Amino acid sequence: MSENLKKSLQQLHQTLAQTQDVDSETLNLLNQVAQDIQRVAEGERPANLVEQVELQTVKFEGQYPQVSAVLRDVLDALAKMGI
Repeated sequence: MSENLKKSLQQLHQTLAQTQDVDSETLNLLNQVAQDIQRVAEGERPANLVEQVELQTVKFEGQYPQVSAVLRDVLDALAKMGI
């Protein structure tokens, strides 16, 4: 796993743990994205991962800017890996 992706994934988990007032559906979606990123780290290529992360980034921009910022870091790390 690239070091950037590893750091971004750790930061995403920390941010999710600290973010309050996230509804269960949103939390489930973010956890799914985190699991898909972990699968990438293990060598898999989940379908539509970049699109999913992009959608979540836009969705959380206003209400959860810290989550959105971490997701942008994840997108950057994935791009650097050629994904």
